Amino acid sequence: FSSSFRPHLNPCSCSHSLHLAFCAVSKKKSGVRCSTSSSSLGDPEPHVYEASSMAYRGLIIEGKDQSILVSGETGAGKTETVKILMSHLATFDPTKKQRSLSSSSLSSESFVENCDPSQTPPSPPRKSMNNKYLENINKSNQVVQRVIDANVLLEAFGNAKTPRNDNSSRFSKYTKLQFNLQYFGGATPACELAGSICETFLLEKSRVVTHMPSIGERTFHIFYQLLAAPDEYKASVWSGLSGRDASSFQYVGTPSTNVIENMTDASRWENVYNELKVVGITGDKLSTLMRALCVVLQLGNLVFEANPDNEDGSVITSAEELELLSDILGVSSDEILQSLTVRTVATSRETMQALRNTSNAKETRDALAKEIYAATFDWLVVAINDATCAEKNYKGEEKPEKFGVIALLDLFGFESFENNYFEQLCINHANERLQKKFTEDIFRSVNKEYEFEGIDLSDVVFNDNGDILKLIEGRLGLIDILNEECLRPMGSDSAFVNKIYANNKKVGSPLFSKRGFQSKEFGIHHYAGKVKYDASDIVMKNTDALPPDVINCVVKCNNSIIATKFQQRQNQIDKATTASTLKHLTVWTKFSNQLSKLMDSIAKTNTRYVRCMVPNKEKKPLVTDLRFTATQLHYAGIVSAVTISREAFPEKMDMDTVVERFSFMQSAYGKARHCKDDKSREKVTELLAFLLEDFAESTGDKSPFLCGKTRTYFKDGVLEYLEAKRILAFGLVAMKIQHAFRRRQLKLHSSATIIQCMVRQRNADRALLTARVLHEKDLKEESLRALRQQSSVTTLAKISRFRSFSFRSKEKNKEGMMRRIKQKITVIGMFSKKPKKKKRNINEQKNVD
Repeated sequence: FSSSFRPHLNPCSCSHSLHLAFCAVSKKKSGVRCSTSSSSLGDPEPHVYEASSMAYRGLIIEGKDQSILVSGETGAGKTETVKILMSHLATFDPTKKQRSLSSSSLSSESFVENCDPSQTPPSPPRKSMNNKYLENINKSNQVVQRVIDANVLLEAFGNAKTPRNDNSSRFSKYTKLQFNLQYFGGATPACELAGSICETFLLEKSRVVTHMPSIGERTFHIFYQLLAAPDEYKASVWSGLSGRDASSFQYVGTPSTNVIENMTDASRWENVYNELKVVGITGDKLSTLMRALCVVLQLGNLVFEANPDNEDGSVITSAEELELLSDILGVSSDEILQSLTVRTVATSRETMQALRNTSNAKETRDALAKEIYAATFDWLVVAINDATCAEKNYKGEEKPEKFGVIALLDLFGFESFENNYFEQLCINHANERLQKKFTEDIFRSVNKEYEFEGIDLSDVVFNDNGDILKLIEGRLGLIDILNEECLRPMGSDSAFVNKIYANNKKVGSPLFSKRGFQSKEFGIHHYAGKVKYDASDIVMKNTDALPPDVINCVVKCNNSIIATKFQQRQNQIDKATTASTLKHLTVWTKFSNQLSKLMDSIAKTNTRYVRCMVPNKEKKPLVTDLRFTATQLHYAGIVSAVTISREAFPEKMDMDTVVERFSFMQSAYGKARHCKDDKSREKVTELLAFLLEDFAESTGDKSPFLCGKTRTYFKDGVLEYLEAKRILAFGLVAMKIQHAFRRRQLKLHSSATIIQCMVRQRNADRALLTARVLHEKDLKEESLRALRQQSSVTTLAKISRFRSFSFRSKEKNKEGMMRRIKQKITVIGMFSKKPKKKKRNINEQKNVD
């Protein structure tokens, strides 16, 4: 719904090589919109580099300041994302050849090339470049290094280890990267980084005095890094620091680990020490800074116990620790003891002193430690700005009247825990302001699209979080009521809760209450959901006022950082003589004013958003908890933004798609079919008017859709109605197709019958003819066979007769021969004795025969 929005899911693993690979692809393709897929025509994969590249492109082409707002909950990768964006923007190389500013190249891809963020630009100068220009680039090299390395210092002083993030930012920052636009408008427009300015707010000062080592928490990194420094250096800073480690100081305690993101505290100290030199903090400045940290550490070692002479009072029993504090602070131990255990009460007539009990004395000590650390952190930010701001450090040939700005906002995301206090209330207040800006930008982008399409949105009203901001910032809102309680002598947390409910009894108020809420609990229905807050100590936290005795004592210290800051605070208190002036000194009021200035500054820029999310609570790579991720999407305001973008016309579709998808429905409902080639606005309007005639009559909405120049917009439920009608149209068209098909089938069946009859008749004729031919052939064969048989019989008869004749002839010859033999025998027998006649059997006779 918005091209300026980038969701970013933390991979929970080191992916620096992927960022370098993306840079390499960008350099090779010479554009920020190059696709990493096989198709160079496809859209690029979402990446934070695209947000920084488009911001850079918008700055050098449009000449308008840009801003990128990065938010998300702890562990979502905000700090790393901001470092990636800053390194990418700081390392754009203006010496490389740029693309020409043709309209086609600007509309399709950017012409900006980048270099490896792991290295310090710029690249070696080329002979074709202007020598003076190259000299200016070389002079700005030091500023670029300072801008990039400033993150190391801010992380050391402002980050801490939490159960869900080893390097969690415990503050919010708004960094303005300043660019020199003196080459804007040339043949090859470019701009070089000239400096940066950083603004910080919402520092979690309470972490200085309280954290939970049992669950893996640590205080700010700088304390552990300082205590891990070599003993020689610690002794040079303060003799009381020599030979002591983290377990020697109550505010620090024994840490659960001394390794953060694969680096030990000792290794990180070396980096911090070197980076402090880069921004010009060396010598006495460095010693003063480190001694201010030692003051905070030593304050935590003071032990308070009840005064044996007066139970209402308290005393410091750790005399040795008090002397060490006196030594490093440069104030006598008696003055320190007096300021922490006795308070001055001023009335209209007189001034008197009251004793502090043990609990009150500890609270005063903790408040002093928090204020000293906050003053030290603010001093460091000012020192970094002095070393990086373009007004003081840019060495270009000509300083421009105004530097171009690309601002990066690193802000806590919306927070809703089991127990939410004043800190979460301020964080969620800031997120409500950003959500309002986000929704306005989304509506503005939607309105811009409708204006391009020629659609009027004057009657469209969208729901935003204005009622929640009115509850917080309005007249008699939460801020005003809390300030009133802070000014009252007997102001209390319970009275604050009672008053906010008394002033917000209207139905529909974002303030809600539930059965079971305690006297100091209240609830607010934020844009991301309902949150229950605990107002315990909210008056004290909002007042954030140190007793005058403590301020007067600390102003005398020999540490310039602490003394200067507390002198300014004392001057503000002396000038605040009225209640209205005192209200401006409360924490929430100062934060609200700072937030208003921040939003005014952002409103002057083209804004892009990066919403960081963590895939699972365990920070496991390649594992996504869908419910947990969906909750973060809701907290990031994405759901609300989508709702707003769909407020007037929730659905939209290109006219080409409308014609291709719904044109066939005309013929289904009894009208001449729309020609697909005609995709004009009038024809599409005529098509949809016919299809939505019943819908308009049933709902009474005469304009359920609007046709723009290239797209068609539908109101809620219209596209669903068209889709349902389209499904029915499929049934009607299917019936028509079935009817035509069956009719054709019948024709085909009758035609097939006729063809089959003709084929069968032809086949029968052929069969009859064949049978006749075969029959005649058979007759001929039978007659031939009969003749053959007859001739065979005749031949056999002749043979038989011949054989019988031959046999008879042989028989006759045989009989004649036998007669002749007998005659001879007879003749012979006449001369010999006649033998006896032997009888022959029948067989022998036959054989003889």
